[in-house]
Amino acid sequence: MHVGSDCDDRCRTQNEAAARGALERRAGRTLSDTKWAAAQARLLEFLGILRVWNRTTTAPRLGNVEGLCRREA
Repeated sequence: MHVGSDCDDRCRTQNEAAARGALERRAGRTLSDTKWAAAQARLLEFLGILRVWNRTTTAPRLGNVEGLCRREA
């Protein structure tokens, strides 16, 4: 087994536990495994939306900055 794989799995597990804990604190109760699975799916879907949005909004912005910073000849 690769060391990187162990670290990735451990980091993912820690991140999932932190996210679940944050949602449970916000809800003021412990989430069932079914509720957590549904919330986790919605969070992953939201992350996908943010990634697409980031890709579509940063490219044009960089182009505009390059155009503004270009020295006039």
